Amino acid sequence: MAVKIADPLLMREINKYHVLETIRCNSRISRVEISERTLLSGTTVSAITGALIEEGLVQAIHMKRLEDGRRGRPRVLLDLIPDAAHVIGVKISSEQITTTIANFKGEAVYSMQMPVKVASRSTDAIVDVIENSIHVCVAAHGIDRSKIKGIGIGVPDRFDLEASQKHSRSIFADDDFPLAQLLEERLGLRTRMAKPADLVALAESWFGYAQNNHSFAAITVDQAVGLALWIDDDLHKGATTFGSAFGHIKTGQEGRHCRCGQRDCLDAYMEVDVVRLRKEQAETVQSEHRNSDNATSHLITLAAAENPWALEQIRLQGKMLGVGVSHIINLINPEKIVMVTEDDRYESVIRKSFHESVRDNSFSAHFEATEIIFHTINEQLWARGAAALMLRDIYRAPWNDVAKDT
Repeated sequence: MAVKIADPLLMREINKYHVLETIRCNSRISRVEISERTLLSGTTVSAITGALIEEGLVQAIHMKRLEDGRRGRPRVLLDLIPDAAHVIGVKISSEQITTTIANFKGEAVYSMQMPVKVASRSTDAIVDVIENSIHVCVAAHGIDRSKIKGIGIGVPDRFDLEASQKHSRSIFADDDFPLAQLLEERLGLRTRMAKPADLVALAESWFGYAQNNHSFAAITVDQAVGLALWIDDDLHKGATTFGSAFGHIKTGQEGRHCRCGQRDCLDAYMEVDVVRLRKEQAETVQSEHRNSDNATSHLITLAAAENPWALEQIRLQGKMLGVGVSHIINLINPEKIVMVTEDDRYESVIRKSFHESVRDNSFSAHFEATEIIFHTINEQLWARGAAALMLRDIYRAPWNDVAKDT
């Protein structure tokens, strides 16, 4: 079905989307400013914002008169109504499930964490934990159940954003685990799933370092690496809709085996040899870093103690990660690359080998134009990204829904 741009109803919905998105991105904004940013007429903006106010999505804030006594009506600014809608964000890791409620502006209003060894729990047990944590969060904050629009879930696996289908190795004990479907059946709420890098990209675009960037890359770094490409204000999903397989680009020449069955993938160089790690740790240092179950954190602790093996592993990780990032710079030429790690010491220990590798393998003009930012992930960022996964459906431009039907 072809999209008829001349259709007045469709055009109104498109304009409504642009106005709503402009208000979201620019809290407390006047109708005149909305008109300037969207290039819509003042009459159109007034009609749309009036309808949004009637729908209970937008509020008009009457500012006080200026103190200098100049005549004229008080200035009216528009903003989203935070309690107009709520979404639930769930972050699942191997050891913990975090549930967060976010309001219509994407602000976290309540959150709780449940220690759970996911791999040792049955399907029903995991769904029970998530369902109970959602009920606790909703009751604790007094949320109107009718205003909850959906659930966004982030898991360390790879999923189809639209169909929420599992694609590769899972942290769950059961191979066939239709988590989204089970939660929808129990709670009656639309549920969507995404990989961590996609959630980071959403969180960074909505709330973080990339709010003003139309194109950027988000990379999650641990014993495996994930990549989300944000291109022209949306996630790039590719032909399979699974997005990038960044951890499986070829960066080395040592013939290292990767869990995917191939050799010299980036992930093969990021994965820590746990048996060797324990041996070196027993001989070098007994102190434990706060992330006691994180092999990368233990490796960093050993490197800080100047363990030769750990220093070499860190150097190699930085070098291979730099090669991988250079491919993104050369191919995509993004405005910014946000590198998210789970240990705040990681960037400092790989800095030299990483930055040298990126510089040496990148086209110089692209390298100079790309800003690289490291920061540490936290549960709130994950959860806000999961919430944004659902919120963007509320804000989604209408032509995206039309495209699904073509």
